[in-house]
Amino acid sequence: MSDHTNDPAATDPQDSEMLTRGKQKRAQIMGQEFVDRAFAGDPQAFGADFQRFLTEYAWGAVWGRGGLSDRERHMITLGILAALGRDREFEGHVRATASSGVSERDLSDVLHQVAIYAGVPAALSGFRLAGAVLAERPDPPEGT
Repeated sequence: MSDHTNDPAATDPQDSEMLTRGKQKRAQIMGQEFVDRAFAGDPQAFGADFQRFLTEYAWGAVWGRGGLSDRERHMITLGILAALGRDREFEGHVRATASSGVSERDLSDVLHQVAIYAGVPAALSGFRLAGAVLAERPDPPEGT
């Protein structure tokens, strides 16, 4: 197993800030348990450095960037994942829509866009997966 302690990116204070920002944003959207699972285990284990990379850049640099709201960024992410057929990631992001304000109507509209620009089969798969995930959600309390 290689020693990552000499990796300059691992000790760069800016990376540390980006990692912190990324963990916060990732927890805000995906949930703290999701982040805890991603960083559980030996930090030197195979793939641990990829979790750091993913969190710093996808969540710290891109999701943490201004300009788009979390809702808008999440709709774009959902559309891309559906279009590419990344089912597991798509399902995880559908679960997280409650955290970013993406409504079921928004999700349906995103999948309609996918149908036009990426193909009906991709949209059908997205509707099937999203429907299954949404069916798992508890019913909202009466009066809401």
